[in-house]
Amino acid sequence: METTMTLRSEIENGIAELGMNFSSFGELSGINRGIFSAILNGSPPKPISLNQMETITRAFGKPEGWMFDLYIEECFYDGKPNRRRVEPFLIRCAELGRKDCIREVLSRLLEDLKHVSMIFDIAETLFTTGKVQESLIFYECVVENEKYHHSERLAVSHYRIFRAVIGADNEQNLRAALRFEPFCGKLPDHHRLDGLLQLTTVYYSLERWKIAGHYADELIAFSANVYENENMKRIKYKKYEPLLTERPLVKYYGQGYLAKGIMFEAQGEYQQAKLYIEKYANLSWFEILDDQAEKEVEKFKLFAKANRLNLEILMGNTEYLDEYSEFLEKNPQEVLSGLLTIIKSSNQYGFFIDSIILKFSTYLIDTDQVFQAKESYYDQATITHTMSNIFYHLAEYYIRKENYVTAIDYSLQSLQVSIKIRNKNIFMKCIPFFEEFRNFSTTAQNQKYEALMKEMYRNA
Repeated sequence: METTMTLRSEIENGIAELGMNFSSFGELSGINRGIFSAILNGSPPKPISLNQMETITRAFGKPEGWMFDLYIEECFYDGKPNRRRVEPFLIRCAELGRKDCIREVLSRLLEDLKHVSMIFDIAETLFTTGKVQESLIFYECVVENEKYHHSERLAVSHYRIFRAVIGADNEQNLRAALRFEPFCGKLPDHHRLDGLLQLTTVYYSLERWKIAGHYADELIAFSANVYENENMKRIKYKKYEPLLTERPLVKYYGQGYLAKGIMFEAQGEYQQAKLYIEKYANLSWFEILDDQAEKEVEKFKLFAKANRLNLEILMGNTEYLDEYSEFLEKNPQEVLSGLLTIIKSSNQYGFFIDSIILKFSTYLIDTDQVFQAKESYYDQATITHTMSNIFYHLAEYYIRKENYVTAIDYSLQSLQVSIKIRNKNIFMKCIPFFEEFRNFSTTAQNQKYEALMKEMYRNA
């Protein structure tokens, strides 16, 4: 009880320093005299709630989290954890970044592993209220201490960590995917759908086509199965409650086919890619469509049109260039991926696209503000990955035009972005490119290259 009494002593000292008694401090803080008496003089003393502790802190004019290290003992009054105090205290510590207190409380809770369920509930509360980073310490605790390998909460914890970690860093994404993969199949259906979608996206961005294709196939099959089950439930039960998925069910189904088509496209199998486009071009036959799902159906129609034009350009059919350019003007979200296709094709088939590059030149500014202004439905990681490719292929384009300084500028931009996201596929192209044309580089370009090389080795 020593630390408990120390906390109470601090409160008593604070009241005395203010020149108050229990009654006057009660009026100041809003806590009545009787409660103060029970907290400080009761036998045994009445436990202090977190709300009371924070009320006292504000009355003293102390910073948030004052005496939290001593408050831990209140959470284990009589040596046992009290959930009504432990749970709000840990959530508040997470909000204030008090990891020292969190670790101390978790260490004591884990003396009995039955408390893992409470730790998981705290993590879920934080995650679902938008405090994603704050939740990770609790999910990691569940992962390390859950004794049942097939438990749902273990799978959900791995899923939440995976979702929180994936971003623009390719190396980090790969590690996160490898860690999460064994648990995806153990998730409840609504999380499993999203887990498969995210795994497909990660491996696609890493250009690991075989693995990405595997997860796209799983996503197609599993979403089709969920769709059939949901349809049966809707027909069978009058009070039908749909599965609460993060995205409309049609999104998962269509995205699987979209991903497969793009993978075939990336590998040059254009006829196969065309077959997959038809699978998602018109999903209006889906029977479970609310307003949000209808928007997804329309979006897939747009993707189908874009990808049909995309394939024509990739096959060197330049008669489609004007139509594709007009399409991109009307659909700015598609400009980056479309521009990448046009530049790659121009390099492959030897035609020039100066007017198109000029038309979309504002999209070539590597700033987050530009991306956000376009209100893209692609995430930042996808956009950044696309930009690194665009810059590299622009470098190749300007070499063809013998505009070496501009070519080197774009190669350095590509190198800079690829180092940032740790895209080895790109920066291992940029380095030999620069070395090949170093004789044409300016002093400023040489200095930038050397600085980028140092940064790359630091981040290795």
